[in-house]
Amino acid sequence: MKKILLSGFLLFSTLNVFSQGIEFEHTSWKEAVKKAKELNRPIFVDVYTSWCGPCRVMAAQVFTRSEIGAKYNKGFVNVKIDAEKGEGIALAKKYEVHSYPTYLFINPNDETLIDRSKSSMPAADFKDLADKMLAKYAGKKEISLDELEAKYKAGNYDELFAQTYIKRLKASGKWTGAAISRYIEKFVTTTPSTAQLFFLGSNFTNGADSVLYHYMINNYKRIDAVLCKNDGIAAASFYRVIREETKSRAEDIIGSKQSVSKKEAGLNKLFENLKTVEIGDRGTKKILEFKIRLYSLSADTVQLLKASRAYITQFLLPANKTSSIGSETIINDKNAPEPVVPIDSIRISDYCSNYAVTLSKLSKDVVDRELATSLLKKAMILSSNSVAVKSKMNLAAYYFGEKEAAIEQQSKLIAEMKSSNDEYLKAAEIMMQKMKNNEPKISGFSSRPKLKKH
Repeated sequence: MKKILLSGFLLFSTLNVFSQGIEFEHTSWKEAVKKAKELNRPIFVDVYTSWCGPCRVMAAQVFTRSEIGAKYNKGFVNVKIDAEKGEGIALAKKYEVHSYPTYLFINPNDETLIDRSKSSMPAADFKDLADKMLAKYAGKKEISLDELEAKYKAGNYDELFAQTYIKRLKASGKWTGAAISRYIEKFVTTTPSTAQLFFLGSNFTNGADSVLYHYMINNYKRIDAVLCKNDGIAAASFYRVIREETKSRAEDIIGSKQSVSKKEAGLNKLFENLKTVEIGDRGTKKILEFKIRLYSLSADTVQLLKASRAYITQFLLPANKTSSIGSETIINDKNAPEPVVPIDSIRISDYCSNYAVTLSKLSKDVVDRELATSLLKKAMILSSNSVAVKSKMNLAAYYFGEKEAAIEQQSKLIAEMKSSNDEYLKAAEIMMQKMKNNEPKISGFSSRPKLKKH
């Protein structure tokens, strides 16, 4: 009886370990290598940093899953290393890790690299990665992509093979569009199963033809719901691919040689797709940005002003939108709250003051002047000591018809900059000289020329 109870306890303990996800070693690298040799298992190393968002997502949403724990705890000795602390610094350098997260799979016998992977990924992909690495460690020859393609082209295959082939294409960084189109045509009915929807969403990549793109858009809500229920990272990946595909098509329309009316018609169809895919009001923001670009290129001042006013009032002036000005939060997990982004005062103040100058060039209307003034006030609150913002305040006054006052204020600013040997002195002087020359096109300068992405 005691033996039965003991066996039951051990079984329960084992299952409990697996249910908790990956169990990482809490020893030195030397001890981890020794253990892996004794167990004849490869080493899985999660290389992370404390500031890496995708690292945190993987640790919280993938490593903790029971099926992942079962796979990695049974097949590997698992190690986590911070690339910026302790032994992690030397190990990251040894294995040439330059991005995070990076996953190393190491042969403990000589500490050589079996293979590596990186970035956040859905749980299903991470599980497939384990199978691939275990097979490599065991010396099993993987069926080549050429062999899979030959069978695929012959046409005599079932749904499981089609899925295997598509997943291999994706893992190899190749386009899956044609194969997914064929998969839908051959195996998916008008009422696809939950498993099929999950598969489609998990393996769709950019570059789809129109038919496949519209299929994915038309079924986006259903696919997204299935992915969110099973894997928030897979849902986020699908979201990014679809929205990037939509944005790419919009870029093609804007850059085409069609008439403005045809461009507008084509964009309006894509805007409906953006509304379907986007989270919250991100779609509205992106639509206004596309409209501003279109009307800027076509020199349609009336429509450009209309779109610019909407963009300023909805996305630049509200306090709750400040952190997202000029940047876009990356969604790594659709089941998690949208991350709070710290306010980058210099970048955002530059962005607001640039819009104020643009508005002053387009219109002398009192409404637009008030909007420009509000933007400049916000820019000054965010970065009161920025000479770039102060110069753009003067430039906006110049365009609103206050040339003498603008030059006077710019002269005072330059005097202050000379006394402090400011690095932007030359740019400020060039701007003032152009004002004196009454030039119609003057650009401001920025203390943060490149916008930061989150």
